[in-house]
Amino acid sequence: MSLSAKTKCTNNLKEVRRRRGLLLRDVAKMIGHSTPSHLSHFEKQRKLPNLVNALKLSAAMKCPVEILFLDLFNQLRKETNAKRQKHNIELTFK
Repeated sequence: MSLSAKTKCTNNLKEVRRRRGLLLRDVAKMIGHSTPSHLSHFEKQRKLPNLVNALKLSAAMKCPVEILFLDLFNQLRKETNAKRQKHNIELTFK
């Protein structure tokens, strides 16, 4: 899977934000945006946030980034596990 600018990626941003009782403008302020327009684009899946913004959203809403972007995380995990198996790469934990 290659992510391009045109890739539409489902996310749980709006659901988590609402469950936390947060307004779009409040989250935007917490992550350093002067207006909520970028956040709205993220929630409507028009844009995929960069890593820094994804981590800021995670911190602001106190929710792991892999939950905010669960579908993408699961797809990437599946792909990396398949490649790890294909290339016989073993994981060790020390």
